[in-house]
Amino acid sequence: MTAEEARQNLAMHAGRTEHFSHGYCYALRFGFRHLEEIQSKFDDIFFSLQILNNASYFVHPDSDLLVDLSEILYGSILYVNRQMKYERAIRVFAEVLSETFLSLFGQEPHPFVAFEHYRENYDDQLQETSFEQHQTQGNSLCRSDG
Repeated sequence: MTAEEARQNLAMHAGRTEHFSHGYCYALRFGFRHLEEIQSKFDDIFFSLQILNNASYFVHPDSDLLVDLSEILYGSILYVNRQMKYERAIRVFAEVLSETFLSLFGQEPHPFVAFEHYRENYDDQLQETSFEQHQTQGNSLCRSDG
């Protein structure tokens, strides 16, 4: 992926391209089926951020990049505030996004540490979300209309 493709990918996740329905913010706003679906979009955002970091995009970021990143973080915060099904996992994603953005714009030497370790650092919260998902699915299968 080129740096320009990474920029377009972030714009898509922020909801600013014609393919916005495949993005992270769209999924947060209109729904997703399971945690792995949104986690895949989250990971894809970081793949694009790493490419842009390697291309030195964060030395002098343009306003469109700042808007897209803000929209992605804002979408996460809105989701958390609505206290929906995967609220704990999205809260983790928002924290990791925020820490990474600060590191990127602060020109930290290793800006992706939070992302590289989020699964182990937040395992308890991600597992709790996964457990709740399976418990909810199990309960809905056990219900009868009798």
